[in-house]
Order: sequence, then structure tokens, then C-alpha cells
Amino acid sequence: DAVTLNSMAYGIFFVLMRWLHIGSAALLLGGMALIVLSAGPAKSLMDNDDAKAVFRKIELRFRWVLAAAVFGLIVSGVYQWVIFGQVYQEIGGLALGLLSVKVLFATMLFALLWAFQVESMLHPKAKLWRWMNLSLAVLVVMMAGGLRFIRLGDVIGMP
Repeated sequence: DAVTLNSMAYGIFFVLMRWLHIGSAALLLGGMALIVLSAGPAKSLMDNDDAKAVFRKIELRFRWVLAAAVFGLIVSGVYQWVIFGQVYQEIGGLALGLLSVKVLFATMLFALLWAFQVESMLHPKAKLWRWMNLSLAVLVVMMAGGLRFIRLGDVIGMP
């Protein structure tokens, strides 16, 4: 019947939005880890024309990966807020505080990524900036896990 179809469509859309959120976070965090742990340090060791061409390709591709990941996180994050905002309000201060800090850190991360172009990420003098971005991204993911645990505490048998 129509109610079952609407419920099924809502369920599928919900799952797709979760995948978008988690996939976008994985792209952002994985890409940042690649830049911080591999590409950034490698670029400082190589200075010939071939290396410059390779890193230019990495920069161009990573710019699109970042844009897609940030867009996906914003769209799916707003959707998550619409779906779970009331739940977090009912849980109270801890959940709302953690959610607020998560959104603040994510906004700071997006602003830093926007302010410093991808070319700056691979600059040899940008090591601290790269680590700061990766650290913010890891903190946001850790807070997301904490929020999920708080929200599902009753479901998984926690008080």
C-alpha cells in the first residue's frame, strides 16, 4: 500500500544519506591522511619537473575530492540534523554540547580547507597546517562516534 511504499522510500533515502555522510567523511579523512602522511613529505624531497607534474595532478584531483566530500558532508549533515535534532534535544546537554563542538570543529575545518588552497597543502612549509587539518578531521569523526553512542545507548543496552 501507499504507506508501506512511502515508509520504504524514506528508509532507502535515510540509508543513502548515511552512506553519503560516512563516505564523504572517509574521502575527506583519507585524502587528508594521504596528503599529511605521504604526499606532503614526499614533495619536500623531490624537486624535479616530473615530480612537480605528479604533485600538480594530485593537487588538481584532490581539490575535486575535497569539494565533493565537503558538499556531501554539509548536505547529509543538515539532513541528519533534521532527522535527529529532536532526539539530541531530548537527550540533553551532553549530546547538544558534543554536537555543537562537532559542528564548530567541522566548520573550522571547512573554513581552513577553503582558505588554504590545495596547492598550499603540499607546500613544504605547510606541515603544521596539514597536521592541524587532519587533527580536526579526526576529532570530528571521534565526536560523531560519541554522538552515535549517546543516541543509541538505550538501543544497545547502555543506561
